[in-house]
Amino acid sequence: MPHSKNYSYYNLPLILLFLLAVSILTILAISSIERETKEQVKESLNTVLQITLNTYQTSIERRKRDVAEIAMSDSVVHISQSLLQNNLSERPILLRRVQQIMRPKLGRENDLSFAIISPQRINIGVSDAASLGRKSLIHLQRPDYLTRAFAGETMFIPTLISHPLNTAGESQSRLGVFVAAPIKTAGKVIAVLAVQLNLSDFVTRITALARLGKSGETYAFDRNGMLITESRFDHQLRKIGLIGRDEKSIFRIRIADPGGNMLEGYRPELTASERPLTLMAGDAVRRKAGFNLNGYRDYRGVNVFGAWLWDESLGFGITTEIDVDEALRPFFQTRLIIIGVLSITIMMALGLMVHVNRIQGARKRELQEAHGMLEQRVADRTWELNEVRRSLEFANRELEIQAKTDGLTGLANRRSFDQHLQSEWLRCRRDQSSLGIILLDIDYFKNYNDRYGHPSGDSCLKTIAGVLRKQQSNRRPGDLIARYGGEEFVIILPAASDSHVGSVCEQLRSDIERLQIQHEASKLAEKVVTVSIGYAIEHQFHDSHAHTLLSLADQALYQAKDAGRNCVIGATACIDSEEEV
Repeated sequence: MPHSKNYSYYNLPLILLFLLAVSILTILAISSIERETKEQVKESLNTVLQITLNTYQTSIERRKRDVAEIAMSDSVVHISQSLLQNNLSERPILLRRVQQIMRPKLGRENDLSFAIISPQRINIGVSDAASLGRKSLIHLQRPDYLTRAFAGETMFIPTLISHPLNTAGESQSRLGVFVAAPIKTAGKVIAVLAVQLNLSDFVTRITALARLGKSGETYAFDRNGMLITESRFDHQLRKIGLIGRDEKSIFRIRIADPGGNMLEGYRPELTASERPLTLMAGDAVRRKAGFNLNGYRDYRGVNVFGAWLWDESLGFGITTEIDVDEALRPFFQTRLIIIGVLSITIMMALGLMVHVNRIQGARKRELQEAHGMLEQRVADRTWELNEVRRSLEFANRELEIQAKTDGLTGLANRRSFDQHLQSEWLRCRRDQSSLGIILLDIDYFKNYNDRYGHPSGDSCLKTIAGVLRKQQSNRRPGDLIARYGGEEFVIILPAASDSHVGSVCEQLRSDIERLQIQHEASKLAEKVVTVSIGYAIEHQFHDSHAHTLLSLADQALYQAKDAGRNCVIGATACIDSEEEV
């Protein structure tokens, strides 16, 4: 018996040392999992932020092309020349004519207003009679941009402060963004056409699609920290009193830190204008991009992770945020399991130690059996920990797949397309093979959404995505079909001949028309959903770039639209038509 007692006391330090080692390893494992989880959140936030920024930049370039085309039209040039002659008797007729010309063009993109600006920076043709004959708002607030427009550039003009009248006749400050394009005749700029974009529609439409999880939100704000997009949480903001029952958050919420979580009942003592900007907004308005994975309060007081930037070309900041609780939920669950396993292990070890102390006279064999049982249990718990880690890795892989896949159609998204295009461009240039790009746009899709509703529009997009997926063109290595944006799709065809790309385009156009999806709002005689297709093929890679090929395909697409839609135009045809002009 004395031998057994000595044996028990000899093993006590070993058991304590084992528990200490398990505890240290558990702490290190939890810390490692937390770091990995936060890195995944950081990557997802930055991915969403960059995709949002790229989408804005792409949309701006498209709108610049639209306004430039209007400014170059013969009717706008002729009316501008007549208005510059300052014939008072003809002015009312000319104003009505230019308003009739511009009204449908503004309505197509839900734009707010237009102005034709003379070299003296005076509004000589406007949609709002109150600003006729006045100095241009652009000249008063962004004169350098207007000077560049008169020098021949098509400009996106960041946020200006306008003062429209409300129903009571009172002035209300609002932000506005413009696209200005030169009006030329005989190669000389005679005036500038400025179109005011619908800021809430232009900004909110893009940020509403860029969200992570159930609490994620992407939004934009001006240099004063004011929200210029609709919040995802309007219902919460009404409940906590930040906005009225019938109000919306856009232009009404200042991105300020209330000092506590207002959703949990906290009520700040300071007014909204007196509160400091949130950590994110404070950095962004100082033109400091960054991210935060330690957690900070948003404008509701909720603790969030976020990534942000300020883009001077846009004139506003963009951020994407997600609640800390949701972002770290996988980690919290894993930590709870690990701590539970560790607690059970410690309790079992302590119980074993007490048991060993009580049976001091136990024989060595019994002690070895007990030790073997402990090792088996530790092995089981280690296996459970590994299973939890594998589950977390699987969840992270799923998150990465979602970041590269369009959630509606299941096709590759814009980010995946950009990466694949660059990779295929380099490969085709190395192999001296060709590279084809097809751009496909659904005709009058906005009319379709207005007529049948967005759920039907989403169903239509899924159906067309299914047609694209069935095409043989996507069965070869290197081929890719992606959703380019809105109602546009793009296809990459490496090592393809001109005839092959053309036949693929025509087959796609024909297959989609044969779907016979009813479209009474279409302006085409068929009254079914149709598509316009533009494509371009690069055979020589010496002095060109991938974005140049994409731009050629985009021009071809616009040529197909101008040609009456429901047709296919190749980049060669598009270039020929430009040379004839």
